[in-house]
Amino acid sequence: MSLSQVLLEGRKDEFLSKYRDKFQPQDLKKIFLMSRELSSNQKFLNFLGKVISPNNVNEDLLKAKIAVEKFIKYQKNLDKKDINQYDSIKDINDAIERHENRVRRDVKEVEGADIVYEDDRFTVVTPKTHEASCYYGSGSKWCTAAKSSSQHFDRYNIDGKLFYFLDKKAPTSSRFYKVAMLQKYDGNQQYYDAPDKLFHKGWILGTPEFEKINKVIQNYLKTNYAEDIEIFKDEVRAKQEREIRRQRDERIRQERLLQQINDIRERDGWNLENDDLNELGRKANAVYEGLIDEWGVEIGDNESIYNLLPTTDNFYVGDILGFTWLGEDENDSEYMVGDWFHIFEQAKTNLQDTIEDVGFIESFNESFIMGYLDTDAVVEWFREYYDQNLRDEWEDIFDEEDLPLTKDQQSRLEKLEQEIEELYRRTRDTNSLPYSSDERGEVYDRIEELEGERDEIQENPEGEPTEEMIEEKISDYLYDVRQNPAAYLADYGLMDNADSFEQFIDKDSLIEDAIDTDGPGHFLSTYDGGLFSTTIEGVDYYVARVY
Repeated sequence: MSLSQVLLEGRKDEFLSKYRDKFQPQDLKKIFLMSRELSSNQKFLNFLGKVISPNNVNEDLLKAKIAVEKFIKYQKNLDKKDINQYDSIKDINDAIERHENRVRRDVKEVEGADIVYEDDRFTVVTPKTHEASCYYGSGSKWCTAAKSSSQHFDRYNIDGKLFYFLDKKAPTSSRFYKVAMLQKYDGNQQYYDAPDKLFHKGWILGTPEFEKINKVIQNYLKTNYAEDIEIFKDEVRAKQEREIRRQRDERIRQERLLQQINDIRERDGWNLENDDLNELGRKANAVYEGLIDEWGVEIGDNESIYNLLPTTDNFYVGDILGFTWLGEDENDSEYMVGDWFHIFEQAKTNLQDTIEDVGFIESFNESFIMGYLDTDAVVEWFREYYDQNLRDEWEDIFDEEDLPLTKDQQSRLEKLEQEIEELYRRTRDTNSLPYSSDERGEVYDRIEELEGERDEIQENPEGEPTEEMIEEKISDYLYDVRQNPAAYLADYGLMDNADSFEQFIDKDSLIEDAIDTDGPGHFLSTYDGGLFSTTIEGVDYYVARVY
């Protein structure tokens, strides 16, 4: 016998010696099975025996399973690394909660931002410069924290302020470890999680915790931006002010950009023979090559690569840059350039924007969409549906004979069995036999009466279905759903409404495959759908003509 087998048998023997009298045989088997599910060597067996109540085995097993799985995940970070050091499920859950709620990061104050609020969990900052926005937004996908351009940050600050909620206790895997709140001067608020998805509910929204923080933010705004709040109360005045500020910011960006291009022109900074050619120069050369070789733009005698002007309103993904050609031929034609990853991501963004505008169902034909039906999502929807339905209407679903007995019925049944057994014992005990046939008849009549009552109870259980029964019934239903998810969606009318149907589509895979099939250029260029590729100083670039 191997060492592992010896240990396994030892754990089983120890468990049975401690807990054989604590649990019913069927419950011992459940604990054995759960322990084996959690660990093949049954190392959690004694812990389960210790913390599970014999009066609440099923519920405690479920709680213990969740607790042990979390313990396995965090074991090396906990003070007590031996699970047998914990005396109850509550003890282990408390230890895990302390670990999950620990402070994971410190937030430093940097120039160009105000710390508006701070407690043991949240630091809330408002960045006043693009540099500060990049610092505090690091790790998120917010466009306002993209180092490649300040346009998004400037645009959002025209008629409001950004507030970044930095959760010092949330893991970076949480979508809410950083949240950006756009507070408009007119009072409107928008919330973006770390992956830059807009949301309207969940997180801490609607809680006293959020209301406390929001009150501090509003006081900060009233103190520092009272004039702006007053201006944006009036819609007409607000519209005028937005345009004034937009033009001002655009003028500043244009001036900076033209000065930058003039400086580059004077030193011939985009010449491919330069040893210090930067990223902007490489991308400009890629576009210049594309507009000549791919789109046949004729270059005038006094024109050159320096007739390419990087666009100031650059709303592209990541490091993609836009350029406008300011030449006689094809004047004002616009191009975008980037590496394959960002070009592909831009195509995804464009397609997603189209879907938001015209609707998901309207963007693709039905046969193509059905190829991306997310069976797991369909099954999960029906799981919730069946679970609720079975619990609310179990009397119409379960056969009466399959239901368990109530506690009262079980108690009565045990008493009946004891009394019947006692009467049968008397009939077998010669010392207790009745002296007359009449008395013997009364005993047998009583046995028949009690057995009739016993059979009546067994044939008419009045209990409710157990968790195991509900789960088994759900599993049976879901097996059929998984075999033909589309048919179930149709039968339940879930394909009739676009909003309800979209939740069952693997949108990410569909979008990526659509781009793979048609090519990124199809979703980037309204001019010809083409995509030009070239290599500049060993770097591959892809160029699309936008207009």
